[in-house]
Amino acid sequence: MSIGPINSINMSAPVNTVTAQQESLSSVRQIVTAIRGLNKSELLGQGRELAFRRDPQTQHPVIQIIDQDTGDVIDQVPPEAVLLLAAQLEKQQPKGNS
Repeated sequence: MSIGPINSINMSAPVNTVTAQQESLSSVRQIVTAIRGLNKSELLGQGRELAFRRDPQTQHPVIQIIDQDTGDVIDQVPPEAVLLLAAQLEKQQPKGNS
């Protein structure tokens, strides 16, 4: 009985290669952990908290300072106007261009 070769597996890349998606997920986890720590420390003052989200149109990260009592956004980075501009620019870019 003979055993044939392994089906064209690329052995040049290490098995534990971290993908860009995994790195991004790790970065998001670090941001969320840092924000939780800031919120616990109350450095922003009482009744305020930091929040992290992704803009639904552009998928850019957004950091907000929120009033805990009302839920209103007090400040945001990047500002809403910048997110709108980014969304418009992405719509104008030809497909396949990065």
